[in-house]
Amino acid sequence: MMKTCPQCGARLPSNDSCQQRFDQCMALEYESPAAFGTVHHLTVTCYMLQHNAYARDAWLQARTMLAQFVRDDVTPAEMRQKNRSQLDSGQRAGHINRGAKLTEFDTIRWTSTIADVRFDDCEIYCADVARWALSVLADTEHIT
Repeated sequence: MMKTCPQCGARLPSNDSCQQRFDQCMALEYESPAAFGTVHHLTVTCYMLQHNAYARDAWLQARTMLAQFVRDDVTPAEMRQKNRSQLDSGQRAGHINRGAKLTEFDTIRWTSTIADVRFDDCEIYCADVARWALSVLADTEHIT
């Protein structure tokens, strides 16, 4: 029996959830940071965007960062340096998860989700996460 995630529309077996798959991704990425962990910045951002976990302003900023990661080849280290004051939890004006959510979220139709990420091996996993990131950007182009 399959179920559908109410946030991203992922079709998952009834004994699975997006959160469980995300936890599995995090375990792989932390166990093997030089292999699976090379896409950590994409995995977290895609998951959080697709589950409307950020407050509206943080959601928009995260999507902009995802575009810079994917389209401009900005590295996580470069992004941290570039946005040090904005990303520092001690200096941020607000909380990234609390506050008004993205009201346009229900207009997004996700073409790829965490359910499409395969865990077979590092190469497949990283390629799937990269494709997922591209689809998240394409699916959200209408959001401003």
